[in-house]
Amino acid sequence: MSTAAGRTPGDTAATGEAAVSRGVAAPPEHARALPPLAAVLHRRGQRDPIPARDWALFAMIVLYPVGWLLGLTLAWVPLLAIPMALELFRRGRVRMPAPVFAWLLLCFLGLVGVVMLDATVPNALPPEMGLGRILAFVRRLLDMLAAIVVLLYVGNLTERELPTKRVVKFLAYFFVVLVVGGIAGVLLPRIAVTTPLAEVLPKSLLANGWVRSSVRIEFAQWQTIVGEAPSPRPAAPFQYTNAWGQCIAVLLPWFILATLYKAKGLWSKVWPSLILVAAMVPIVYSLNRGTWAGLGIILAYLVVRMAIRGSIMPVAGVLVAVAVAGLLVLATPLGSTVMARMDNPHSNEGRASLNAAALEAAKASPIIGFGGQSETIGSERSIAIGQSPSCEQCGNRDIGSDGQLWMLLITQGFVGAGLYLLFFLWMGWRFRRDHSWLGIAAGVTVPLAVWFSTIYNSTGMTLVIMMVPLALLWRNETNRVYT
Repeated sequence: MSTAAGRTPGDTAATGEAAVSRGVAAPPEHARALPPLAAVLHRRGQRDPIPARDWALFAMIVLYPVGWLLGLTLAWVPLLAIPMALELFRRGRVRMPAPVFAWLLLCFLGLVGVVMLDATVPNALPPEMGLGRILAFVRRLLDMLAAIVVLLYVGNLTERELPTKRVVKFLAYFFVVLVVGGIAGVLLPRIAVTTPLAEVLPKSLLANGWVRSSVRIEFAQWQTIVGEAPSPRPAAPFQYTNAWGQCIAVLLPWFILATLYKAKGLWSKVWPSLILVAAMVPIVYSLNRGTWAGLGIILAYLVVRMAIRGSIMPVAGVLVAVAVAGLLVLATPLGSTVMARMDNPHSNEGRASLNAAALEAAKASPIIGFGGQSETIGSERSIAIGQSPSCEQCGNRDIGSDGQLWMLLITQGFVGAGLYLLFFLWMGWRFRRDHSWLGIAAGVTVPLAVWFSTIYNSTGMTLVIMMVPLALLWRNETNRVYT
């Protein structure tokens, strides 16, 4: 074992003998055993390392609620991706798995699409080349760039610089944040507060509905889903319920891994179970069928992967937990909420018409798309321009607003949509043989990403929540922390 001065005990003894042979009195034994103060401090730092380069990821995930309260959600991820990019640049040589090149090409084609921003999509209204369209284009491009920076940042930092368990705790913490935000959306749905940023933004920016909604704090999104009156759907700390539902599904395996993996003691098993039970309430009241289906995908995936691993008892435990959860839902008012939602699939018709319009747009510009989204001429309910009290779904609707896949079809064509799916499928195939617990938790991100791309749009933090697990999956080739 090396001493703090970088010499072995034998070296120290030899040094003493040499001193005696030169006629110099050897230092006392107790003095030779005590290393210098600087070496003690250095060695203490090695025993208890404090990662020096993980603060940006900590701020991006753990402090995201702070950014939400300040009204900075639109810029939060791109801004904090800047120091991550600088750290990668400082390293000079950046490792990257092969699927990353599909994402980089996606970003490049997204940038080229700026030349199509003023082009008119077939069977759609001519675009208005205003500030809102330019901001939407810039934000989409920055979100894609920030997402791949996050993946490379987490994947290139060493285990000492960014411990895997620390990143897993970040993800588990954010799951708890979503549970708390969801419960707040159920209990306090009418809370609406203007953020500090809204007080200083120019009125020209606040005139844009997208910007205006991002600088308001609302615990729930009000929509007419069941019945004739609008009902609250939990969303905090996001603007939209769909983003909340997608992230809570992706983060669920990480909460389980962080809290129940080799848990010791009764309380260490009880409190995570209580949080999971509490999470059922906002998940049900979100009326989010896509999230419910996502949880089904997680269940099927975990059962298959654990069976391949040969872990029979965890499979039985998962099935028992699902059965208990189902009984709890059916035995409470949550069951009637689920049935009411399934009896009111009101959005299916609208989604089908918008998705068809996105396909037509991709046919007109298959390689680079149209750079931005466009509005339909009327809707599937009517060709009328604008809503009316008798037809709230009449009027113009945004093409590509019902899923990342459809958004990419109109903004970046068939090539862009294909590259997006290729990236996730390639990552899943590349690391398909990782049957560790971390590999299983990260691997489920792939089918979830593909599923949610067909129904929900992914921007900002939603992309980050999918990229971090893939980065951990990549790192797990060499850092087997969760076996």
